[in-house]
Amino acid sequence: MASHNTSTSETKNLLDTSHDTSHDMSHDISGDLDDSEVDKTAMETDLDKLHKKKHDKVGDHDKGDKSHVEHDTKDDVETEEEEMESDVEKDEKYGSLELDFCEIDKDESAAGLIIPDAAIDRRRDGDIDDRVDDLTRSLLGLEGGVEVTPMSASRRGFRKYNEALKGALPIRFKKSAAEEIPSSTAGFLSLMTFSWQTSMMWNIYRKGIEHVQHMRIGPREQSHTNSERLRRLWQQELSRRGPKNASFIRVVLLFIRTRFLIASVFILLTVAAQFSVPAFILHRLLSHLNSGNLDTKLGIGLVVALGAMELGRALFFALAWYYNYTTGVRVRGATMGLLYQKVLRLRNLGDKTVGELVNLLNNDAQRIFDAVVIGPLMLPGPLVLLAGLIYMLWLIGPWAFVTVGTFVAFYPFMFLVSHLTNYYRRRCIVITDKRVRMMNELLTCIKLIKMYAWEKSFAKTISAIRAEERRFLEKGAYVQSISTATAPIVPVMASIFTFLAYVLTGNELTPVIAFTIISVLNSMRFTLGVLPFAVKSVADAKVSFKRYKDILLMDEMEPHRWQVFNDRYAVVMNHATYRWDKEPVKNSDKNGKGKQNGKPFRPGQEENERLHSTDTGNGDVTFVDTPTLRDITFNIEKGKLVGICGSVGCGKSSLLSALLGRLINVSGKTAIQGSTAYVSQQAWIMNTSVRENILFGEEYDEHRYASVVEACCLVEDFGDFVDGDMTEIGERGINLSGGQKQRVSLARAVYSNKAVYLLDDPLSAVDIHIGRHIFSQCIRKLLKGKTVLFVTHQLQYLSECDNVMFMRDGMIVHAGTHQQLMAEDTDYSALIKMFYSQDKKKGGSQESLEGRPKSIHKQFSVDRPDLMRQRTLSSGSRGEPPQTHRQTSVMSSRTMSVEEEKKEQSGGGKLIVAEEKHQGRVGLPMYRAYLKAAGGYMVTFLTLLLFLVAIATQSFANWWLSHWLNQGSGNTTVTDGNLTYVSRSISDNPNLHFYTSIYGASIGAMIITTAIRAFIFMKVTLRASSNMHNLIFKKMMASPMKFFDTTPVGRIINRFSSDLDEVDVRLPSASEMLIQNMFLITFSLVIIAVVLPWFLIALVPLVGFFLVLNAVFTSGVRELMRMNLITKSPVVSHVTASIQGITTIHAFNKTQQFIEKFQELIDKNSCYFHLFNCSNRWLAFRLDLISGSVVAFSGLCVILSYEHITPAQAGLAMSFAIQMTGLFQFSVRQAIDCEAKFVAVQRLMTYSKDVESEAPAVIKDKRPPADWPKPGEIIFDKYKMRYRDNLPLALKGLSFKIRAKDKVGIVGRSGSGKSSLGVALFRLVEPDSGTIYIDNINIATIGLEDLRSRLAIIPQDPVLFVGTVRYNLDPFGLHKDSDLWEALEKCHVKDTILSLELKLDHMVVENGENFSVGERQLICMARALLRNSKILMLDEATAAIDTETDSLVQQTIKDTFSECTMLIIAHRLNTVLGCDKILVMEDGKVAEYGRPKDLLQSKTSKFKTMMEAADKQGESVVS
Repeated sequence: MASHNTSTSETKNLLDTSHDTSHDMSHDISGDLDDSEVDKTAMETDLDKLHKKKHDKVGDHDKGDKSHVEHDTKDDVETEEEEMESDVEKDEKYGSLELDFCEIDKDESAAGLIIPDAAIDRRRDGDIDDRVDDLTRSLLGLEGGVEVTPMSASRRGFRKYNEALKGALPIRFKKSAAEEIPSSTAGFLSLMTFSWQTSMMWNIYRKGIEHVQHMRIGPREQSHTNSERLRRLWQQELSRRGPKNASFIRVVLLFIRTRFLIASVFILLTVAAQFSVPAFILHRLLSHLNSGNLDTKLGIGLVVALGAMELGRALFFALAWYYNYTTGVRVRGATMGLLYQKVLRLRNLGDKTVGELVNLLNNDAQRIFDAVVIGPLMLPGPLVLLAGLIYMLWLIGPWAFVTVGTFVAFYPFMFLVSHLTNYYRRRCIVITDKRVRMMNELLTCIKLIKMYAWEKSFAKTISAIRAEERRFLEKGAYVQSISTATAPIVPVMASIFTFLAYVLTGNELTPVIAFTIISVLNSMRFTLGVLPFAVKSVADAKVSFKRYKDILLMDEMEPHRWQVFNDRYAVVMNHATYRWDKEPVKNSDKNGKGKQNGKPFRPGQEENERLHSTDTGNGDVTFVDTPTLRDITFNIEKGKLVGICGSVGCGKSSLLSALLGRLINVSGKTAIQGSTAYVSQQAWIMNTSVRENILFGEEYDEHRYASVVEACCLVEDFGDFVDGDMTEIGERGINLSGGQKQRVSLARAVYSNKAVYLLDDPLSAVDIHIGRHIFSQCIRKLLKGKTVLFVTHQLQYLSECDNVMFMRDGMIVHAGTHQQLMAEDTDYSALIKMFYSQDKKKGGSQESLEGRPKSIHKQFSVDRPDLMRQRTLSSGSRGEPPQTHRQTSVMSSRTMSVEEEKKEQSGGGKLIVAEEKHQGRVGLPMYRAYLKAAGGYMVTFLTLLLFLVAIATQSFANWWLSHWLNQGSGNTTVTDGNLTYVSRSISDNPNLHFYTSIYGASIGAMIITTAIRAFIFMKVTLRASSNMHNLIFKKMMASPMKFFDTTPVGRIINRFSSDLDEVDVRLPSASEMLIQNMFLITFSLVIIAVVLPWFLIALVPLVGFFLVLNAVFTSGVRELMRMNLITKSPVVSHVTASIQGITTIHAFNKTQQFIEKFQELIDKNSCYFHLFNCSNRWLAFRLDLISGSVVAFSGLCVILSYEHITPAQAGLAMSFAIQMTGLFQFSVRQAIDCEAKFVAVQRLMTYSKDVESEAPAVIKDKRPPADWPKPGEIIFDKYKMRYRDNLPLALKGLSFKIRAKDKVGIVGRSGSGKSSLGVALFRLVEPDSGTIYIDNINIATIGLEDLRSRLAIIPQDPVLFVGTVRYNLDPFGLHKDSDLWEALEKCHVKDTILSLELKLDHMVVENGENFSVGERQLICMARALLRNSKILMLDEATAAIDTETDSLVQQTIKDTFSECTMLIIAHRLNTVLGCDKILVMEDGKVAEYGRPKDLLQSKTSKFKTMMEAADKQGESVVS
């Protein structure tokens, strides 16, 4: 590697702009050739020839590196946008980069650093691109200026609908594949009746849900197909309108326009059939009844016509739902797929969090689906009103305007409801995101929270957020409840207003007119009834579309725009300056919570849940002027090993991030020649087998795999794992020790066989001897010939690097070979000499132990339990959970025989417990639990009584009208000239005022009861959901750590996001409609039966048919809903893991692999989701047949008994029968839907009943003294511990004593049981036997809070929470600012905090990502200082800190904690040499325990062996 200050011209010569090669047009137009008139064969031949020629050239050009990043994968739209940019915009965006090969400096070419042929090749490639475009446009008959896209080609005809139009055939005999949903090959009749699902529903009832577990969604509903189409439409929208004016709603409407129009036609046909029944058939029937001369044949004919119209209505409605459901599934899969793809391409997530993304992919995607499915039902409303107006104008004249006016007045009301719903939804969703984000943070850091006894603090925070969320939920729920309750009473109110006005103005109101109008209004009830849901769905979706657009417009990662064309060099940077932030960011608000502005973000150490996050605050705009990296210039030759060192926060990790493209290039040039592999400072591990983690999608090569495993020192670990390298690793590697995780991560990189390796301090988490083995056998030997950038704090390895770079304040201040830098008077040489001299004084040295690890393995044997071990001491950062990096592996055991292992292990290498899947109906206990949470049986009874009264007032109004009409004139005689007769007009009734008063008063009764009922129902249901949330949250927080180890975070988050949303919003909405409609149906059936007793005979078989349907097929609906919920959890887990590992995914170029996995999971969930919705419609259609039969039988009873009933009674019965049309099936479907949604209640309540609890937080009669522990003496007495009952012992009969104020250094190889001591001390796992005494108190006899709150730990993986620096130091607000600054000063991080504009009020983003790992460790140390505990445990607390800072911190520890008892787990031997005692752990036992002086004098001491080897290594560093 040349010196870092190599001349600018030389470095510039190494760089040339990367050329964009065109897309493979044959792929883009392959789906549309059927639509054109061209000769397909000729076209493909010409295109193939051109592309082959072009790709041969590209292949020759990139022959040296198969994995070279190809820039021809950019979208056509993006290329077009780049071409449209002005020169000024290019200068602003790319600085001084020249994008045209013609502008290459002649001197650069002459220098030989740019391959001359490359420019020629690029010109030739450009010519070929132009010829491809010209040929394609010519063949497709397009104008020269028209952009060639699949959409433009497909518009030439309707052939793209060929496959869809096959569904119009009445019957199709083609069978679908056995594993595919049959709807894709079903005929028109089967689609209309959902008959394609009949056998499936029957098999689920007989054989269980396993019958459909093999099924997959149809190809036209798959996520890949639809997300790609939506992506193209979105790109076209951006190119036409620009980011600011682009509308994602418009894009989705364009996506669904054809199917939307078809579904709308069927909806209109449904409404037309529904309107025709009362308007024409019933009116004719009542007219004949009123005349008194009914022709029976004509009456039966009318009844037959009535039944036929009902059948037609049911068929058209079912078909409309089918189209809406399939369209909704496509949009859901497309939006989720598009969002996920966008997230994987982002440079950072801005102010977005994992919680928000979970909501977007769960709740918001569901709301978009609801809008697509239910939204079209708004459209018939105006048409129905117009038809009703015309019809009633013909029937009653201008008084029809009263009716229509009432309906029209309902629309502004619904507009207000929509506005309020939208407002409360937007307010609520922000709070929900915050709650889910806090839950995610809590679950991620649960280990540290438990050890610090911070459960109450976090519970209080979550409860406060939940209370605020509930406040907006209540307001939104009340508005929605009023809307839901108002819709059914609008027709009743309209009829009351109309009839009162009509009668009181002297008009004659007959039963024919009255009940025809009531029946017409009842037929319009569905259109109005669904309106609140449609409006709410569209309002909710509008918010979701805005949230989706926000993410879709965020900046994506861009590949380096320069390429190295000199084969000598692999990595080149020329005066490169980088920063994390691009735009001006907001400062602070009045609360001190503002945007980040004083500190560059540095996510170099890996895998964040939020790649780059800020808090949203209001304030003045301040520009971030300080770049993260400044004026970086270097040339790294191929095959060189370059060591990078420097103090904490100097920019080492940021340098690697810049090379990976994660920083914004402010100026200068950067290029990498060859593919890259990346090892993060904190390992990212997937929830899969060890082998799959290493292969990472690559083909398995046995020889290469074996050599990699050996070089990374994993052979013995694999031998000890339960299933070898096929053993499952838990989420975020919870069942691996820190060293094992780092070695697996390194093995993944080495196996990938890339050209350039970026290693971010990979040896900080491994033992001394393993670190030496990995450096010599892996980095030096196996990666020989590869280009390696090796960031490290382990100074002893730098002497063996080809070159060294020393960084400070974002700049490279020294560069050269180790010998050159040591010979000069540089900061680097001073650091090395100071480091070695300090070790000499202590009688030891820094790190490594020479020799092969095999012998060391024999010397330091390990206890590895067979199956799984829970997380231990260290708390994760950047998305990793709290876990100790030096823990005993949870997957292995060296103490059990094979026979014992087989006997003990029931799950093999499986760690994650399968999600519970309940069978059968939701039991009564779940309903009782919900009612109890709502307030008990009395509250439930009163709520139902309010529903009864509210519905009774509606039915009473119609009954009172019938009664009034039956009274006629009240036998009033009327004289007309000389003729006197008894009047039949109700206007002549002397009690007219009485009847109209009662009839009008019913309106007031309806309004009052509706308002009260809506308020009470809202309060009761949200009380239930909030009580359930609090109950399960409290239960979960009291769960032992093994629950969190075996339960993926995504699964728990799914309960608190998706399932809770079901209970918060959807269950109350569905149950409200159900209760309301069931009372309506009950009143309808009672009135029909009273008027027409013969109807009861027909009702018996209908009820029997209904009971059979309910018993047999509702189980299928329920099971499909259950599987829908279960298959959501893997989606959440995959998204979370992807974001945590996004840097690694990008570095290894595995984005497409993760997208395909996501699409697979979405398609699996979509299959059950679609089947569940279709099963609802399957049942609804058959219930529609029952309700149609009710109408027909009612009409038949009227015909057969017309002599015994009055026209008013007949009209009353028929109006209620028609009211049941659609209402019955809707109600039964709502009942099933409610039961299905109670699955969410069941899943929530599982955590309150089935999860065991750890020991009490406080035992009142066993509380220790207030000043305990005072001296700080610790005694382990024959202590044994195992992590779970079926696992072998992790600690095996430990007996030793730590005197008060002693400093005990704990050493041993990974997995020896060092961190298990901390697990035992904090009682994260209860003992198998034995006792631990602290100041003569058995810690097992006191409460966990009393114990943990008196101890302190500084973990290796530091945990910072979202909030201010002050909150992270002092979450309970117990200390003064002066105390905080003093602690920060002692930990040598005060200057860092002072440099921030907001100082202690500076916001810490999620996982403390805006601080380096070293800075986070120092802040955590300051937090421990403030805790002022008498017993302190340090678990590799300075592993990520540079040597100079480490020495200062060690002195701080010595001075500040002089009165404390300390347990120091360390791999740096110099950190424990000054301890009073050394404890050497081996195989879960105490191998040695004594003073360092005594151990070093013993010839057989293992500690002495380590020190002697370390001394030799230290001498080689200086030399």
